[in-house]
Order: sequence, then structure tokens, then C-alpha cells
Amino acid sequence: MTKENIIIAALRLFLLRGYSSVSLIDVANEVGITKGGIYHYFSSKDELLNVAIYSFLDRFEEKYVTLLNQNKSIQDILDCLLVEQNMEKYVSGLLGIEGKYIIDYAHSALEIVRKVPGIQQRMEQINFKVCQMLTKKIELSMEAGELNTNMDSYALAANILSMINGYKSLGEQFQAVPMRKRLVDNIWQLIKR
Repeated sequence: MTKENIIIAALRLFLLRGYSSVSLIDVANEVGITKGGIYHYFSSKDELLNVAIYSFLDRFEEKYVTLLNQNKSIQDILDCLLVEQNMEKYVSGLLGIEGKYIIDYAHSALEIVRKVPGIQQRMEQINFKVCQMLTKKIELSMEAGELNTNMDSYALAANILSMINGYKSLGEQFQAVPMRKRLVDNIWQLIKR
């Protein structure tokens, strides 16, 4: 379990403080082991970052797949993702973060894309897969008469995914539950039949 603990601790520190601001000693202290204990599993900080980020993305993708495979309506999925923030809660639980915390997603993403080979392609694969799954959900909702059938289902899925990924960058006032609820209600008014 120590390797997993190291991965989670490193991921938490990298996302909260930034890769360049975290040393292997910081990770070791976070886990309660020596720096040498990390070298038992990882040859360098770069290798630890690679393993941690790919592990994180695999789990994130799995969580999306699980959510989108459930028998939920598009409105329920929007509520889960935007209002209830299920993915954010999942990340908090995975990283062991309680209470309010701030991840500088833009800075972290830039730093990670520069440091981790192939990560941009992996993120694009996940977005493509999620968009395809969301498209199928939208098409089923259209067939059931719940959604406007005059829309491009794939473009709508891409718009929803963009909103889910982008609203966090708009600032604190957009994070409040009433605002997130307004976002979902507005989208629903635009797309419902």
C-alpha cells in the first residue's frame, strides 16, 4: 500500500502546490517515510509525476464511465456533474482533502503537459470517450422525446463537456450552488423538448 500512498500524496502535493514547488522530501514527509523509501518505488520525481498523473486520469475516466453507464437522464447527469459536483467530490476523496481547497487547474495543466510525455493525447482520449458516451445518452433522450431533436447531439455533448471543464476557471462567484443550479436550469431550458 505504500506505493499507492506515495502516488496519492504526490498527486495531492503536485496539484495543490505545483510540480516545481514539491520535492521528493516533501512527498516523503507527507507519507511518513524517508526519501529513500520513495526511491524503492520510483527512480525520480519525474517518474513519480508520470505514474501519479496517468493513475489519476485512469481513475477519473473510470469514474466518468461509471456515471455515464448508470440509468440517469441527461438532467440528472448535469445535476451530478455541475450542481452536486460529484467529480470534484471524488477528487477530494481520492486525494484525502477535506474542506475548501484550491487547485490551480490552468497552471497545473500547463506544467503537467510540459513535463509528462503523451499526457495531452491521453486527456484528449478521455474527453473524446466521455463526449461519445454523453452523445449516446443525449441521443437516447432525444429518442425518448425528452430533448429537442433539432440539435446536433455530438456538438451538444461537446458543449456540456466544455462547460463542465471550464466553469471552474470563471472564479469564486460561479462556484456557489445557486449559480451552478442556474447553469443547469438554463441548459435544460435550451435543450428540453
